[in-house]
Amino acid sequence: MAWDDIDLDALRRQRNIAYYFRYPLTAHDFHVLRLDDQPRGHYASKALHSGLAPDGRVDRTTPYSGDIAALFLPLDARAPGDAELLLAHIDPQRIVRPNGSRNRPAIRDAAEACIRDTLRRRDTGG
Repeated sequence: MAWDDIDLDALRRQRNIAYYFRYPLTAHDFHVLRLDDQPRGHYASKALHSGLAPDGRVDRTTPYSGDIAALFLPLDARAPGDAELLLAHIDPQRIVRPNGSRNRPAIRDAAEACIRDTLRRRDTGG
């Protein structure tokens, strides 16, 4: 079984993950995460808005908060419970390009840096 055999619908039904990733996840949402030139897993990321609508849904009319949700699946992940949810933060102005589109490279860079820092601390026991 490979990481991409994980039931992504079941993964998204986990309460903590569903809170941040409210849309159906597909394998195309995930990118390879490398640490010291070695693949360590796959991740999906998204920039978070700063507010919620009265019904509890994300209010997309609010600006981005600068928070980035990173969903990490280690290479040895075999079940939805093996996923890790991490939060990163960058300057909210970096999330949107001057033309109004999302700056996906900045969002992915923030997610990758957060995951790498977590893995390095774990690898060194710190």
